[in-house]
Amino acid sequence: MRQALREGVSQALANEPSDSLSVTISGGSMGGLFTGIALGSAGHEVTIAEQSAGDLRSRGGGIVAQQSIRRFLSHHDIVDPARITTRASERRFLTADGDVRTSTPDSMVFTSWDAVYRQLRAAFPDDRYHTGRTVTGVRATDGTVRFADGDRTTADLVVAADGGRSTARAQLFPDTDPEFADYVAWRGVVPEADLSDTVIDAFDGRFTFYQGEQMLILAYFIPGKDGSTASGGRRLNWVWYDTLSGRERETIFTDTTGASKQFSVSPGQLRGPVETRQRERAAEILPPVFTDLVATTAAPFVQAIYDLQIPQMTVDRVCLLGDAAFVARPHTAAGTSKAASDAVELKAALDRHSSLGDALASWDDARTNYGARLVAQGKRMGDERLSLGS
Repeated sequence: MRQALREGVSQALANEPSDSLSVTISGGSMGGLFTGIALGSAGHEVTIAEQSAGDLRSRGGGIVAQQSIRRFLSHHDIVDPARITTRASERRFLTADGDVRTSTPDSMVFTSWDAVYRQLRAAFPDDRYHTGRTVTGVRATDGTVRFADGDRTTADLVVAADGGRSTARAQLFPDTDPEFADYVAWRGVVPEADLSDTVIDAFDGRFTFYQGEQMLILAYFIPGKDGSTASGGRRLNWVWYDTLSGRERETIFTDTTGASKQFSVSPGQLRGPVETRQRERAAEILPPVFTDLVATTAAPFVQAIYDLQIPQMTVDRVCLLGDAAFVARPHTAAGTSKAASDAVELKAALDRHSSLGDALASWDDARTNYGARLVAQGKRMGDERLSLGS
């Protein structure tokens, strides 16, 4: 069936050239900006529609600055990656008492979601980035995009980069749902100025872990809120993977307003008893430096860990990209880098093929296969690191 769908797309668009396309992108976060910048650099007429009316810069925490991200920033003359990244030269695992269990040389590069977003957003033209524009539906056959205010637009190519709760994916693949992995990621970032010397010394220049029974916590330094990478101006980012029961999930994912959340509870929205219990749990089971780190965090938040994949990434004129198509568990450290690579490879496919149909079919095959492999890798890594299913 998948091959038949590929052939149908290619035949329908076989006579349409792949150059000078009008492109509407749904979603103005990382995936949308990577795509907008990449396709814009190739001469395509790109417009981004972002549903949020506010600033996205405060969202998220630390990310691994994979080579694909750094290469994108350099290639498009956006920023020298060294300006917005921190580095670790050692990977260290602690014991429950806080002693060093293992330590190995390992060069890792980190950044923050907001540092990368800020640079990408500045590189994309303001007059083509429209906030407060909520996409409510797409028509794949002719590239029509519908908005919440009743407006419509038509493009040669529509890119759905609207994240794990993608409107386009729900419409085009209604039977594809995220699969919860039975554990969560508690997260937080702490300004370096708020940390004790002991905590700073424990994590500076290191990618540090503690693995307990069906849980794993890690931490690394990232740029400060203002983008500073100098000592004293950074933030310490931590992620704590922890298992839970179904009943606990309902309790944890109900925020301070009483609303039930499916994927995450934002900083400042954790209910008091939930936050207090997790801090107590940290004191009970984590090494002292991690306990101190969690205790110092002003506004921790929590995210559900889940797997998501779709059978194909293109339907006629619509591409699904980044988390709208595949979500691999964060152990792969590949979420942001995959979005960047999806965008780069889409631009390359359009450059390489003379017809839109051939370009989309080629990109679809390669990126769908990659996405499926990444999801499978994330499952293996999660099960291994949290000792699940053993």
